[in-house]
Amino acid sequence: MKTIPWHTIGMILTLAAMAQPAFGAEASVPVLRWPAVAGINYPAEPEQLLSTVRDLYRQADVPEVPFRLAAVVASAAPYKLAGGVSAHAFKSLQPGQYERVIVIAPGHGPMFENCSIPAVDLFLTPLGPVSLDAAAVRSLLFSPLFHSHQVNYRLKKPGERIHEYEFSIESMLPYLQERLLEFQLVPILVGDLRNPEGEVNKNSVKAIAETIQSVINERTLVVVASSFTHYGADYGEVVFKENLEENIARLDRLAFESLLALDIDGFRAYLKETSNFIDGKDCLQLLLCLLPANAQARLLAYDTSMTKTGEKDRSVSYAAMVFHDPAKPALSPQLDKVRPLVLRRPEAKPVTPEGESQDNLPAVPATPTAPAPPSPEKKEGES
Repeated sequence: MKTIPWHTIGMILTLAAMAQPAFGAEASVPVLRWPAVAGINYPAEPEQLLSTVRDLYRQADVPEVPFRLAAVVASAAPYKLAGGVSAHAFKSLQPGQYERVIVIAPGHGPMFENCSIPAVDLFLTPLGPVSLDAAAVRSLLFSPLFHSHQVNYRLKKPGERIHEYEFSIESMLPYLQERLLEFQLVPILVGDLRNPEGEVNKNSVKAIAETIQSVINERTLVVVASSFTHYGADYGEVVFKENLEENIARLDRLAFESLLALDIDGFRAYLKETSNFIDGKDCLQLLLCLLPANAQARLLAYDTSMTKTGEKDRSVSYAAMVFHDPAKPALSPQLDKVRPLVLRRPEAKPVTPEGESQDNLPAVPATPTAPAPPSPEKKEGES
């Protein structure tokens, strides 16, 4: 197992202590959602993470678009596999340009119905804390299709841990922190939206999208976390065993055609016909319901894990997409409303209680939940 370095733990504790409770407003100390995949999906060292993200942005080449960016699609897979693609989706962002970011991501852990929002005040990454938008979260939770789930690292049953070790929302945050510097987060994990016949409930998708739409304003960016074709025995029946790269590219291209045309019926028909495993397929349907009817869609980058790992029996596809509203000009940055990233380090290394290993970090005083132990290893290329 991998452990977040102690000086990094000290840094995020210092930053978290500076923040004000939002969602759990009555708590004397903010309720924290600890990093689950620092050191796995992305570097755990603050300076190394910041350098990694900036290197990915330097290598990404994106066009200048004079219209408002409404939404992006990127992969939450490990940065060394998907980062070169995902960075394209976020590169055009500027400090303070968006005050609220709604991240819509698929759940990869225990099954739950409809949508879940973690009952926390802050998400932590090695780059610092990200506060939840308490007002927006409360508004969403008035809908019976949205549920609040506690984050409790003492739970012994893995099936109860919906948010504790989920990587999809967390992995989007460092990209956003480096570009926007400060923003409030609305983290939405999408669960089971199927009807009794096993097909996605179109009415649920529409109702969820309408609820999300109610908290979208001019300074809100929608981020959808999704990878695309998942090939290999881990993801179900292998439908082809020859010409893998060509067949995977064909499956991805067909999906992209529907998404870039904003054709939700076409995308649903594609999913039914191909049975292709796309982890964020329901998140993408929500996105298509949220976009302006005249949105301009662009595919900025595409790659597969197969090209990085050399594996021939397993692959995950990554794509970066952006969606602009041609009826509105691009938003200006708001430099006066954001603070620069400050990578704080404590003067002294935190002391580990006698007899306690670093795999079992001490609890934050007065915090309702204990810090997270390291996340279990994930295979490279996992979406």
